[in-house]
Amino acid sequence: MNEINQNSELEELKRRLGPPDKEQIRLLLRVAPEQRLRTMLEMQEVILNSWHTRLRKAHPELSDLDLCRLMFKRLQQNG
Repeated sequence: MNEINQNSELEELKRRLGPPDKEQIRLLLRVAPEQRLRTMLEMQEVILNSWHTRLRKAHPELSDLDLCRLMFKRLQQNG
């Protein structure tokens, strides 16, 4: 991906997210780094499981391997 696309995607993400919530940042910084990482990994697991379930319902004909490939393809598209 070239630098122009990366910059425009970053600007679009910033626009969608809005300004940072300083109180939320202050609270997050009080949490130990290990806990922040653990929470992030738990959230990632929940999201991936929900994607897997949704894709399995939409594509029951796919093998596990093909479903995994589809998940990776979607992850590449959505970041």
